[in-house]
Amino acid sequence: MTARVAATRPPAGNARLDLVDALRGSALLGILLLHAVEHWDFMRMPPGRPAWLEALDGQTIGWAFRILGGKAYAIFALMFGVSFFITLQSWRRRGDEGAQARFLWRMALLGVLGYLHGLLYNGDILGPIALLAVPLVLLDRLGSRGLTVVAVLLLLQLPQWVEVLRVLADPAWQPGIPRHWAMFGQAEDVFATGSLADVVRLNAWQGQLTKWWWLWESWRWPQMLGLFACGLLLGRSGVLHDAVRLQRLARWTLVGGLAGLALAWLAQRGLGMLGLQGRREQLLAELVGMYGNLAQAAVWAGGFALLYPRARRVLGVLVPYGRMSLTCYVTQAVIGVPFFYPFGLGLYRHVGPFAALFFALAVFALQCTFARAWLKRYSYGPLEWLWRAATLRTLQVPMRRALPQPT
Repeated sequence: MTARVAATRPPAGNARLDLVDALRGSALLGILLLHAVEHWDFMRMPPGRPAWLEALDGQTIGWAFRILGGKAYAIFALMFGVSFFITLQSWRRRGDEGAQARFLWRMALLGVLGYLHGLLYNGDILGPIALLAVPLVLLDRLGSRGLTVVAVLLLLQLPQWVEVLRVLADPAWQPGIPRHWAMFGQAEDVFATGSLADVVRLNAWQGQLTKWWWLWESWRWPQMLGLFACGLLLGRSGVLHDAVRLQRLARWTLVGGLAGLALAWLAQRGLGMLGLQGRREQLLAELVGMYGNLAQAAVWAGGFALLYPRARRVLGVLVPYGRMSLTCYVTQAVIGVPFFYPFGLGLYRHVGPFAALFFALAVFALQCTFARAWLKRYSYGPLEWLWRAATLRTLQVPMRRALPQPT
């Protein structure tokens, strides 16, 4: 174990990688755009829209999910795996023999924050990340070959194949309706008429339960855990500290992603030849869609890594945004939910999905400006500092950046 840790240790003085933060920031922007289009899970459309705007809103929803749905969270999960590696290596270099136990405590804290965030927005992803990150402690004990095998098996969505094979083997079998469909419908009824207290009361239990059923029934959990493992492998490889190897990996990732997208498109076209209907067809389409999302995320990550050195001045704006991803993710809902929900401004009555994109861009600009200004003075974002201090169980965590000493 000690030999492997030493072999994968990143160079001293390079604790933060701008590319990692920028890529995480791009994923966070994608999440913000998607959440704005769907009004933070409150999909009520403005009444009385002209036909052209109704059509434009429909196109906006369709393209937002084609480009961002399932892909932004995939990038976020990949970067979480990288952060797991960086965090544990940092603790181990300081001689922390209980690094894995400390990480579990850190995830417990993230789970609490996710629950509190979920009281306002039941689509919170922090809780699922905290729970699914727990197996990383065990996966970290595997060698890189073993970890690669586990990652591949998870990304193949093997648990999802159980239902798919049953559809193919038994023409009479009819899959059940996912529980979370009706649960989301019930939640939306409360969002449409309830006060803030009603929303919080619903999200305290039923909203949380709805999210967990969605995570289970949509089969996001194997992919997310597999991407955590890929991020851990990426950190171990040292490729993030080697520009030549990184560019080579980015090219192969981009090519592989494009090939995967072509195969997913062919598979989607071929589904019609099977003559399946209803939920039986949908189960196969969901599996192919998961593969397609993974391929598109590979195109995103590979293309971004190739472009970043050439467009650092433009893409660099995402670095502070990604570095303060916890603060920015939580405050997205703090701004967005009261903007759209009836207990706040209730602007879902006037702002449809297309116009919501401009609202999201305004929030992005505000958050980027704040993050850049904040990180000029402080080492951590507000929630990042609080999370770090609670993890270390001390308030003696320096927050303000040290001023340069006069020469």
